[in-house]
Amino acid sequence: GETVGYNRAFKATETVKTATIPIGHADGISRQFGNGVGYVYINDKKAPIVGNVCMDMIMVNVTDIDCQEGDEVLVFKDQLHIEDLAKRANTIPYELLTAISQRVRRVVK
Repeated sequence: GETVGYNRAFKATETVKTATIPIGHADGISRQFGNGVGYVYINDKKAPIVGNVCMDMIMVNVTDIDCQEGDEVLVFKDQLHIEDLAKRANTIPYELLTAISQRVRRVVK
């Protein structure tokens, strides 16, 4: 199977469609979220992170998501999403939010 991420950490065992998102650990995305621990939302569907979180990008599994380049990606969809990610990383929501670097555009709705 094909691989993605540092050290080829993810190896596909079946046909998988991935998307590369331009945000990584230099932007404050914890390396702990790699290899399926973390996920983002694309078109209101969960897209799990595959492989390691890279310096400036993450790769996500979009096999079952109808999406295209330019679609909105929600790193933190809502309070429940942030709380779930914090639990998965064995931390608190505030740590996730305050880790996001200044180079990331923020949109509050």
